[in-house]
Amino acid sequence: MNFTDEALEFWNQLSESEQAEWTENLFCQKCKAEIDPANMSGSVYEGQLALFHECSQCSNKEVRLVDVMEQSQKAIDDDFEKWANSKKAARPDLFDKKGSS
Repeated sequence: MNFTDEALEFWNQLSESEQAEWTENLFCQKCKAEIDPANMSGSVYEGQLALFHECSQCSNKEVRLVDVMEQSQKAIDDDFEKWANSKKAARPDLFDKKGSS
């Protein structure tokens, strides 16, 4: 993983189990391919650790914001879920190509 100095400080403040939550069992939101955490990069965005990656299968670029405040992270996750569902509803032809599980 490639981190800016500031992002590395944030990352190192997380416990090993918290780091594992952000690097294990990652899948592309678009094509569902597994994401290799070694290809992730990190920087700080608006006071939050931002983890970036590009899918090796479909080239989809994604960011995951790590917020140490659980309530803030839930809001981020909920917003993403709403966004993803609206995109799937608007363009099911793009999201159902490989089939849903």
